[in-house]
Amino acid sequence: MAGVLLRRVLATWWSPTWRPSRRWRPAWALAAFAVLTLAGYGTYLVSAGGQQGVAAAEQPAAAIVLRELTSRADDPRPLTAAEVFPGPVVVAGPEGHTYRVLRVQALDRCAVAADGGVVVLLEAAGCSQVVRATLRSPDGFYVVTAGLLNLADAAGAQAVHGGIRSVLDAGNGRLRGLPAGPGTGALARDKTQLGWHVRGHFLAYAVIARSDGGKIYPEDPDARQILSDLIEQYLHTRVLDRRAAS
Repeated sequence: MAGVLLRRVLATWWSPTWRPSRRWRPAWALAAFAVLTLAGYGTYLVSAGGQQGVAAAEQPAAAIVLRELTSRADDPRPLTAAEVFPGPVVVAGPEGHTYRVLRVQALDRCAVAADGGVVVLLEAAGCSQVVRATLRSPDGFYVVTAGLLNLADAAGAQAVHGGIRSVLDAGNGRLRGLPAGPGTGALARDKTQLGWHVRGHFLAYAVIARSDGGKIYPEDPDARQILSDLIEQYLHTRVLDRRAAS
């Protein structure tokens, strides 16, 4: 369905003010912008939560029953690094982009993934663990920390989802990146962009930076596509669909 919608958008719409990337094909940059615009990403690249994931392609759709993942009471099994980032690469997105995994971390202290007011939000929502990894983009120009936060229930996850932007706007905290060696130091600084998305009692998020430490602007089409690949296509759909189907 998404492919049909994308083809219709590309066939009928073009903005002369859009600035395509020099590194990716212009048609792909336009496609990324169209998809993310329809997905409702905002200034901080936030997407709406609560959408049921797509059934795994390798199984008959009629045979899959996805749980709601409403709370830890109904979904008590802890996340593991092997569940979320099982291999040396992550393949995600409609074009099958390959992201190299540089470092994986699974902790039961959510405060390591945030600071300031975001820590307060996570504690209030009963966050019990974070599983995150730092990855390098296919062209090597970006580094990303992406992960899942395990909250007590869906209501708390929605409260965190809505509260993060207010904290960012006030300059009172943020989600933190995880440096993982040369070319990833920018993840620990303030020249990053963020994305986050809710599903059940989980918050999927990503922090993206340029490998050269340069500033990322909100309208950067490559950064938007990377966040969509890792948050929406990989964590929200693939990882959490597997959990919901198990």
